[in-house]
Amino acid sequence: MPATCRTQENVLMTEDFILGDSALHQRLCAITEILGKFVACAPRQLSIWHLVESTGRSEFDLEKLCAGLARAALLQSNPQVAGSWSLACAPDQVTLEDVFRCAMAEQPAVGQQALPVPLPLSGHRPQRQQHDADLLVTQAAMAINQSVFLHLRQFSLDRLKISSSASFAAPRSSRHISRRSASVARV
Repeated sequence: MPATCRTQENVLMTEDFILGDSALHQRLCAITEILGKFVACAPRQLSIWHLVESTGRSEFDLEKLCAGLARAALLQSNPQVAGSWSLACAPDQVTLEDVFRCAMAEQPAVGQQALPVPLPLSGHRPQRQQHDADLLVTQAAMAINQSVFLHLRQFSLDRLKISSSASFAAPRSSRHISRRSASVARV
């Protein structure tokens, strides 16, 4: 039997998404796309309506996403202009780690759906920034998965065999002999 049980198809399927989770991948792409728009126009503000027009996402989903990014201290709302947001930090300070933390914090509750992926309008090609965000997240997913797989390969299940055999107590008579031998050795 080969040393690995993975098939090439399984590796490709799981490496398409971070840790094989397509819902997490969708959240990462959505957050990356939105934050990318804020980074591109910093320090200016963006309105929810601008985001609706440029992303094709619903106003409700974008307000929810921006509120989550504000909780993570990445965005700040403008109290003078309702529905207007700006970056709360320098553009070069926003990383995929921030995106990942937000995506994990904003996981939908059981029974709820993740942020929907907008369908392109007929005749419209996906916008470059959305494509760039998808590409960046996909590249990160591949690197993360390769790293995870590399680390997981280092842990053989033989360790379970070793630890379980060590947990079996030695027979009583051999323990008695060992104690006696130890007391004789002290003399």
